[in-house]
Amino acid sequence: MAGRVLRWTCRFVLGGLFLYAGFTKLFPPEHRFLFEMTVSAYRLLPEWGVIGVARLLPWLEMALGLVLMLGWVQRYVAAFVALLLGFFIVVMSITYARGVEVNCGCFGFGEAVSPLTLARDSALLLMAVYLAVSAWRRPSAPAAAS
Repeated sequence: MAGRVLRWTCRFVLGGLFLYAGFTKLFPPEHRFLFEMTVSAYRLLPEWGVIGVARLLPWLEMALGLVLMLGWVQRYVAAFVALLLGFFIVVMSITYARGVEVNCGCFGFGEAVSPLTLARDSALLLMAVYLAVSAWRRPSAPAAAS
C-alpha cells in the first residue's frame, strides 16, 4: 500500500512539474523566444540545435507530464523521464563548472543554475528512477491498476 501511494505521488509530482515546465516555456508566446535565448546561453549547441531544442522540448515535457499522470506505459515513460532529468543535470553541471552564468530555464525564467537547482533536479531524478525501477519490477498491469 505504501509503495502504491509513493508511486502515485511520484507520478503526479513529476507529471505536474513536467506539464508546468513545458507550459511556462510556451505561454505567453513571448516566452518561446526567451527560452530559445536561454538554451543558447548554455553555449553547448550550434544555432540549429538551439532552435530545435527550444521548439521541441516544451512540447515533449508536456507530453511526458500528461502520460506520466495518466499512467500509460509507465515503464518506458518513467525510464525516459529519468534519462532526460539525468541529461539536464549533466548539462547544468557542465555549465556551472565552466563558470557560465545562465538562467536554468527549468520553470520559467529568472532562476540561475546553482547548487540549489542541481539538488532539486537530483531529487526529481531520484523520484523518476524510483518510479522506473518499481514499474519494471511489477508485472505488467493495466494503467488503472498501477
